[in-house]
Amino acid sequence: MESSTEAAATGPTACNFSQVVFIDTPHSYPPSTTVTCCYTLTAAFQPNPRDWVGIFKVGWSTTKDYHTFVWVEPCLDVVGQESATRQAFFKDYYLPKDEIEFYQFCYIDSTGQVRGASTPFCFKNPVEQSIESSPDDDLMVITTQEQVEKSVREKAELQKKLDQIRKENETLKNDLQKEQQEAASFKGQNEQKDKEMSQLVKEMDQMKEQHENLKSLLQQQMKETDNLKEEMLTQKTKQMEIQQHDATAQKIRSQSLSLDRASRPIEEKYNQAVMKINQLKEEREELRGKVDAQSVEISMLNSKLREEERELFKMKDSIQLLQVDLQSGEKDKERLSAELQRLQSIGHNMDDVKRENQELCRRLSQQLTLQNCPDDDLRVRCQTLASQLQDAQGKLATEREENKNAKRHAEYLNEELLQTREQLEKMILSCEQTERTYGKLELQLREAHAAIADKETIIEEKEHMIRLVRHEKEELDRDNQNLTSDIVELRRVYAEVSAAPPADSPHTQPDNTSASRDWQQLETPEQPENLYENIESVPDPEEEQALVCRHCQECFPCITQNELEQHEQSHRVCPFCTMICDNMEQSVFEDHVYGHEL
Repeated sequence: MESSTEAAATGPTACNFSQVVFIDTPHSYPPSTTVTCCYTLTAAFQPNPRDWVGIFKVGWSTTKDYHTFVWVEPCLDVVGQESATRQAFFKDYYLPKDEIEFYQFCYIDSTGQVRGASTPFCFKNPVEQSIESSPDDDLMVITTQEQVEKSVREKAELQKKLDQIRKENETLKNDLQKEQQEAASFKGQNEQKDKEMSQLVKEMDQMKEQHENLKSLLQQQMKETDNLKEEMLTQKTKQMEIQQHDATAQKIRSQSLSLDRASRPIEEKYNQAVMKINQLKEEREELRGKVDAQSVEISMLNSKLREEERELFKMKDSIQLLQVDLQSGEKDKERLSAELQRLQSIGHNMDDVKRENQELCRRLSQQLTLQNCPDDDLRVRCQTLASQLQDAQGKLATEREENKNAKRHAEYLNEELLQTREQLEKMILSCEQTERTYGKLELQLREAHAAIADKETIIEEKEHMIRLVRHEKEELDRDNQNLTSDIVELRRVYAEVSAAPPADSPHTQPDNTSASRDWQQLETPEQPENLYENIESVPDPEEEQALVCRHCQECFPCITQNELEQHEQSHRVCPFCTMICDNMEQSVFEDHVYGHEL
């Protein structure tokens, strides 16, 4: 019975006795015979295989005060019936030996609650005649002195044997009390282990739920990581478009020698480039926000994983404690089995002593009859000692039954502990798989952060180049305006010179010559070299040194150092053996990397 429920049933007044009704209970039962108890289960009561029927002395206070008990028979067919009648059988050597006290049957359910009680009864013998009849008063027995001395000596020997048997009986009683105390302590330990086992099962269920939640979160995180990879691929394609636009911008700078006609396409392409850069900035901000959100989620998952690890360590500690308790319980069980064997041997010895005692009593009665000096006191003590031996045998049988029950319960606890160990091993394996998945996810996240950082540097370089192009465009616009104003002024001067009279031509000849020279300078495209110093200072891409990838050894003539680093980072390289794994799938590549760690 559970210790927590035993305290709840503090007396018969606190229990509901109407659910189990005991029937056909007589006023008394003969001792040393098997007792049959009949009871009826009402429709409102649902029985349990752990229910039991006990014999209690009238005036009991708790359910621990039972004299003996038996488990109820399984009755699975009670469901749906109005009532059912069952029987319980008590063997004769478990029954009380006291003929004065009154007892009653009580039905106790699996929670320790009293569900029914019977009327009081007692155990009484029928009127028996005296085993030995008193000798006649007028009978005279004649014997010799030698026979009298012999009978006295035998009587003294019998008295010594009786004293020795009495001492052994006291020792046996003390041993029985110790065994009862040890059995009670062992029962309390088993109940405590039951509680710890139930608590451990609850904690395991909670950890299973948390593990499932963590697994779902990791799966969601992996999906988001895949989406992030797709976005990175789209970002790479957009970056290639930016490179194409940069090449177009370089061509535009090379073709910017034309003043008016080439300015409009440059502006349009410049506006398109600015729009694309703004769009890339927005996408970069969105991607950065997603990465931050995933970082927060990963930190939360890290905290949850640490909590799970702490719970796992606590669970391992509790398992070790349970193993220690189980070992101590096994030692107690072995000790109890040894004590049980010793008690069995003592019981056999007691049987032999009982037979010897009966033989001695018979011989003593014969001697007393021959001597005509009956010793009633010795006979009474022999009978008392025989009854005490019988009581000791009954208690010993009870202890044997309780030890058997304790042994079965210990085997049940061992099976539950083995199942718990298997479940914990499965949980440890799943936690290790979760840690490996988390490591893979963290590696992917670091790669994503590195790629985003590279993209940010590339975007900053592109923005710097766009600012340079914008500055050059502004200078070109100013130069175009100046040239346009100069052309207008020269056309006006030329018109004035053309409209002047011919007489003034010798004096105006130098001016006309200078004007024509200026016009030729304006028409000549090689004149404004100093105006495009910034454009010409930019080195020709064909003149730059070709860069080579250190992984695939491929030559790239028209890329920058950052673009070369980005290309090298796009390769899937093992950090341990530096093998290029571009053709491998992600899972195969990760298994290859973790294989080096193992």
